[in-house]
Amino acid sequence: MILLTGATGYIGSHTWIELLKESFQVIGIDNLSNSSIKCLGAIAEISGVAPIFMEGDIRDARFLQNVFDSHSISHVIHLAALKDVSESIDKRDEYFDVNVRGLSTLLQVMQANSCLKIIFSSSAAVYGQNAVSPISESALPSPFNYYGQTKLDGERLFEGGLDQASPMNSISLRYFNIAGWHSSGLLKKYARSKSHSLFSEIESVLTRSDDVLSIFGDDWGTPDGTCIRDYLHVTDLAKGHIQALSSLGKTAGCLKLNLGLGIGQSVYEVVSAYEQVIGKPIPKVVVGRRVGDIPVSFADISLATALIGWDPTKTLFDMCKDSFASCHIESRQRTLINKNY
Repeated sequence: MILLTGATGYIGSHTWIELLKESFQVIGIDNLSNSSIKCLGAIAEISGVAPIFMEGDIRDARFLQNVFDSHSISHVIHLAALKDVSESIDKRDEYFDVNVRGLSTLLQVMQANSCLKIIFSSSAAVYGQNAVSPISESALPSPFNYYGQTKLDGERLFEGGLDQASPMNSISLRYFNIAGWHSSGLLKKYARSKSHSLFSEIESVLTRSDDVLSIFGDDWGTPDGTCIRDYLHVTDLAKGHIQALSSLGKTAGCLKLNLGLGIGQSVYEVVSAYEQVIGKPIPKVVVGRRVGDIPVSFADISLATALIGWDPTKTLFDMCKDSFASCHIESRQRTLINKNY
């Protein structure tokens, strides 16, 4: 059985669906601090399987031991974490407690129960400002924000500081920019908090939570002046965890892999693609640059392709289409959208 932490969150719920569709047995855990238990109904409706869930916190060793006592767990996919870059600056202690100490507690309980295989949710934020795109895994990590530092600290836990008599077999997946929703649109309505991603900001405009989309600078020295990022559909990402699972144990030690589309696309290119999907312009305004932004960041995915068969299939158009479909469902519920937004 697979233990999925952070199971009711954005990435967790999509990953859970793909695991169930592939007939994996899964026990999901979450403390519901940033998600809703109501998404379990959507997971069941989409996958056709009733999910098994236990509410609890990864920092609680007794809770984790109870999970292992109750289920025969062979692998862990660890997604539970705090993830807001700006928030991490002001809440360093909390981010360390959850993202680093929580992972350490999980690993100790895993080792005590002879469960030594784990997929870790890492981030391209470990690379920092100076990495040259396309960024390969050989780039020297140099996080520019504290969130990225906690992810790098998490990766390093697999390499030392634990019981070396029972070494972990791990794959750290360094996500780039995740976008879109399940094509059913059913999961979006259970999202508890708004991220600060470009797609989230667009969705907020379309559902009238915000009046206008802020473009953070159009003077970045890129072809159209806006930042370039690597956007990946969340369903492709979810499937990437399954590909990684199948590779665990084939190579010893601690593997680190980029998961992205491998293509850099600018803010204006994303907005243009979204406008083509909805057939209308999105209200937008150029404002000042954000602290911590960099001009260009996209992945070299050749290592993941070679080692786990990484082959994302969904395009930017798919991300926009599924994002917009989820907005329709949310808007019907809230009755906030009209023909002119």
